[in-house]
Amino acid sequence: MNVSFGKEKVEAEAETKTKASDGSTLITVGDLANLGQGKESLALKVEAVFSCLRDKSETIGQLPLRFYKNMGENKRQEIKSGRNHRIFTQNPNDYQTMQQFMEMLVVSVERFGAFYAYKEKNDRGVISGLIPFKYQNQVVPNMDLNGNVFYTYTKNDGTIGDAYDLDSLFIVKGFTLDGFTPVSPMQQTATNLSIASSQEASYREVQTSGITAQMALSTDAVFDDDNARERLKEDLKKIRGPNGVSEIAIFEQGLKPISLKLTPAELELLNSRQFTVNRICRTFRVPLHRVGVINTAGKDNIVDLDEAYMRDSLNPILVKAEKALNEMLPEGFTVQFNRNSFYSGSPWRLMEHVEKGVKGGLLAVNEGREIIGQEDVEGGDVFAIDNNNVVYGNWSELEAMQDRLYPTGNENNKPSGENENE
Repeated sequence: MNVSFGKEKVEAEAETKTKASDGSTLITVGDLANLGQGKESLALKVEAVFSCLRDKSETIGQLPLRFYKNMGENKRQEIKSGRNHRIFTQNPNDYQTMQQFMEMLVVSVERFGAFYAYKEKNDRGVISGLIPFKYQNQVVPNMDLNGNVFYTYTKNDGTIGDAYDLDSLFIVKGFTLDGFTPVSPMQQTATNLSIASSQEASYREVQTSGITAQMALSTDAVFDDDNARERLKEDLKKIRGPNGVSEIAIFEQGLKPISLKLTPAELELLNSRQFTVNRICRTFRVPLHRVGVINTAGKDNIVDLDEAYMRDSLNPILVKAEKALNEMLPEGFTVQFNRNSFYSGSPWRLMEHVEKGVKGGLLAVNEGREIIGQEDVEGGDVFAIDNNNVVYGNWSELEAMQDRLYPTGNENNKPSGENENE
């Protein structure tokens, strides 16, 4: 079986039985041709596809990762230094920041259905870096007859490297049909993407040719002057294309322009571009306004759309990445994305969120200040323990402060649920 990658070809004999280290026969479940590399490269040239991938990757990439140590009793402490902090929140390798690493992760998951990185380890077997495979679509999952999953990588020279087991790789993947082979979103929507590419080509033709070029010339006279024909050709070059709107055509021999307008079918094709953009956005679960298309017909609030974007589209990827990262950490340590940073570009929305959290007693004052990027203040590790008057203190002081606010004999003024008879 020959599998082509551009000019390179990877030759593999289907009849050849490869043996694993334990002597079992390996079965190749997926092959490289099924990844549809050509279609995926073509799809990136479609504006809506590029816009969706850019928005989704940059949105997730800007969310900082925090490194925590479990202190027991449902308490944890944020760690802001150390080797693990650097690798899992700042620089997973020597040439990428965590933001760049996450952007690559998201693009790979959205294109191929999975992201793969090699776990670089030191002499003691401790992870010292995460190295993404350059050609993500050339990592292929396989299974041997004993049910052991392994991965092979086709190098740039066409040779297949050593097999990797699950412990050797950092993997984040979308849904699968067999548990380990990712489903490529672009491969599954290849027909839609091909239509979008054709529409872009048609639209480009109209834009570059220009309306002034869509015409013919007619005359009742005999037009057999070679010099006149040459002059006409030169004049037509000046008025063709978008720049032609600033030129004035003067025709000889009684020539009259006849406009060749777009056919109804061509107009329908161009009008359907927006519908195709809608379909592409549905594929990547990106709201239309994120790629510059405003739905004026609907009454959807952009704030609500952004929150649904975080909940339904971004959060699933964040959860998968967190679980994959946490599996590599020593026991008692975890990493978590700061999802509040999703609103950092809208300071008033972020401030409203923090204000509600602090007044509702869910956040301490210093926790709220940290979310909006401010330094801690002395005595700021207190909570709002009375929503009406926004009194701050520790939970252990709640009863004493309420006694001071609601003196004995005026029990009816206590907040609902605090009266002894309730």
